[in-house]
Amino acid sequence: ITELFKEISSQLKKNYNNNFFYKGNPNSKIMILGDYPNDEDIRNQEIFSGTRGQLLSKMLSSISLDKEKYYLSNIYFDKDNDKKNKYNFYKDILIKHVKIIQPKYILFLGEISANFLNNSTKKLLDIRGKWNSILISKDKFITFATFDPELLLKEPENKKLSWEDLKKFKNEIFNN
Repeated sequence: ITELFKEISSQLKKNYNNNFFYKGNPNSKIMILGDYPNDEDIRNQEIFSGTRGQLLSKMLSSISLDKEKYYLSNIYFDKDNDKKNKYNFYKDILIKHVKIIQPKYILFLGEISANFLNNSTKKLLDIRGKWNSILISKDKFITFATFDPELLLKEPENKKLSWEDLKKFKNEIFNN
C-alpha cells in the first residue's frame, strides 16, 4: 500500500501523509470509497476529517462498523477541476488500490465514486441503496452506494434515505 501512495504523491507532485489516503484496516473485507477530499481534509492532511468525518463515524458506528472493520479511501486524492484529463490516472490507481485491499464489499459514498468504474453518469438517487458488482481482472466485488456525509450535512432531508441504505448494507455484510 505504501508504494501505491508514494506513486500517487509523486504523480500529483504533492507530499501527502498516509492519513490523507486512508483510514481503517487494510485487511478488511469492507472498502469504503468517497469521491474526493474536501478543503478541511486537505488542510488537516486527513481523509474524512472535520464535521464530514464525524458524521461518517456516527453513520458507520450506527451499523456496528468501527475502524477495525473497514478500509476508507477516496476515488480522487485532489480537488483539481481537471478530473476529465486525470480520469485514466485515477482509474488505474483505483484498480491497483482495490486489487491490493481485495475487499468483498465496496461501499461508495457519493455519485462520483458510485459511477467511476463503470463510467456511468447515473444520479445518486437512482443508484443508492441498490446492490451491484464490478469485475476487476477476474475478481468480482459486491458494491453498494449511499450518500456522502458532506451532502447529508448540506441536505439533511436525505438522512432518512441514508439510514435505510446503511441498514440494508449492514444486513448483507453481517449475514454473509
